[in-house]
Amino acid sequence: MEEDEDRAAEEQQQFSYRQRLKAAVHYTVGCLCEEVASDREIPFSKQTIAAISELTFRQCETFAKDLEMFARHAKRSTINTEDVKLLARRSNSLHLQEVVEMKKNSLLTFLAGWYQWVSRAGAAPFTGGAAGEAAKRQEVPPPLRSLRAKTPCKDFFWKTFSSCK
Repeated sequence: MEEDEDRAAEEQQQFSYRQRLKAAVHYTVGCLCEEVASDREIPFSKQTIAAISELTFRQCETFAKDLEMFARHAKRSTINTEDVKLLARRSNSLHLQEVVEMKKNSLLTFLAGWYQWVSRAGAAPFTGGAAGEAAKRQEVPPPLRSLRAKTPCKDFFWKTFSSCK
């Protein structure tokens, strides 16, 4: 009987703590939305703020569970920076900035190559036989580089002795 009361009190305390966390997330999301609304003059409805808050809270719960599992897998009871790094590598949403940086670098590389090609085509003298050669170079665009380098799959299936290439 006393154990049931203790368990009920503990569950009530966890529920209360969870509600306080949700309220803190909702408040923070509301402040961020107000800031964006004032900067970009885009109003947010209360339902939108509530939806963003709920999604944020759920994503944080997922991250917390993943971090706990990573630490447990390493036979530790404490989450450390290695777990957070693993989570960041595993999660697309956490390394979005890295993806944006890679795309920006590949676009800059492409534009630099394009500029070099155009400058070489424009630098050729247009007298005699060189004019026809320069015109040919201007007709053919430079080779396009892939924006995303494809890496082969590293999974190896031991039962079939093959990979997923």
